[in-house]
Amino acid sequence: MTEVLTRYWNRILNMRIKNIKKEMDMKRSIYIAFTLATAFLITSCENDMDNYDAPNGGISGTIYDSLTKEPIPLPVQGSSGVMINLYEQDTNATKSVDFRAKQDGAFENSQVFNCKYRIVVNGPFVDDCEGYVTVNGQTQFDLEATPYSRIDIQATVDADNKVNITYTATPSSTAYTIGEVSVLWNFAPGIDVNNNNYAGIASTQQTSGSYTFDLKNDDVFNTNHYKIVGNENKIYVRVAANVNGIINYSKVVTLQVK
Repeated sequence: MTEVLTRYWNRILNMRIKNIKKEMDMKRSIYIAFTLATAFLITSCENDMDNYDAPNGGISGTIYDSLTKEPIPLPVQGSSGVMINLYEQDTNATKSVDFRAKQDGAFENSQVFNCKYRIVVNGPFVDDCEGYVTVNGQTQFDLEATPYSRIDIQATVDADNKVNITYTATPSSTAYTIGEVSVLWNFAPGIDVNNNNYAGIASTQQTSGSYTFDLKNDDVFNTNHYKIVGNENKIYVRVAANVNGIINYSKVVTLQVK
């Protein structure tokens, strides 16, 4: 009786083992098939992507003051910088190509397709700043605009690291009033009133005058002095003028401190 039962259970066990092996073989087959299918899809997608042409053109230029013919200074090229939109003409494109202008008034995008565009600059200008350009390879295209104010700046630094900034801010029309002028310095070349892109700032309602930063006794200067030394002892200053919430800038002046 014992021998019969042993044979019975061995048979059951062998059948179970065979079933387990079958299940494992089936799962392994499914896994292999899934892996191959995934690899095929990825390869197909990559091939499809390879079939698209890369951008074959680019655009660069400068936004000039329509009166002075000098570049219009702008905020730092970043999240709060001046946005430029390129709209394709005579195509099925529904979205613009967007990028930021530089703080010296220049702009560049070296990866756009060759075609005709409407270019729009969303800057601190009195009138619309836009035009039409046909991009064919790397293309130069300048624009003109009128700022709400123009700022002249001169700056010096003495042996005690006192930085004196003299400025004159003038509205571009008698219809505009400058409500506030800000004098700024920074230890990085990007400098404006936005996003803490300054190490020191002083504001006034005087549209002309001078201001002195005593950097020798400035905590921010002393804390970041090692960064300044690493950048050849350079600091950067500029002036901003606010007309009804619209801010124009002077050029950036580079000074060398101790």
